[in-house]
Amino acid sequence: MRNLIFPLLVCLILLNSGCHALRKKFIRKKRLQKETPVYVDFKDYPQKPSRDAYIDYYLFVRGWLDDLVKAVDKGTSQKRKKRSINEAIMNLEQIISFFNLQGKEKVYPFYEDLLAIREEIERNPHMSEIKINFLVRKIEHFKRRFEKDFNYTEAEKWMN
Repeated sequence: MRNLIFPLLVCLILLNSGCHALRKKFIRKKRLQKETPVYVDFKDYPQKPSRDAYIDYYLFVRGWLDDLVKAVDKGTSQKRKKRSINEAIMNLEQIISFFNLQGKEKVYPFYEDLLAIREEIERNPHMSEIKINFLVRKIEHFKRRFEKDFNYTEAEKWMN
């Protein structure tokens, strides 16, 4: 009986105290991910914006206006119309940043016209055929004026 009590007592003590160290040995440790180092290459950028950057934004405005005309004319989703007008406005804002004060004064009425077109599109999601045709003509007229007044050879005199 004595031989049985001693091992039983040892087992009871071990069960109550637990085996924290033993459990810790078999639990997987979380692996910390190493952050990749970031390298920054500092460059000296020219003060005058490049011709290619201006032409890119100019073409983006024209392209998004073409897309807007197609979206309004074919009656595609309102989401597509909003994206087209917002992208055109964003690219026109990039063009504005290239200009000096005189150029900004020249382009600001175009910017206001584009904001008015956006407001009209957002205000009337379901337009009649007459309003759609009027809006398409308005956008096309805006695009022609923009192409005439702000191609690179005309706009170069307003660049910083």
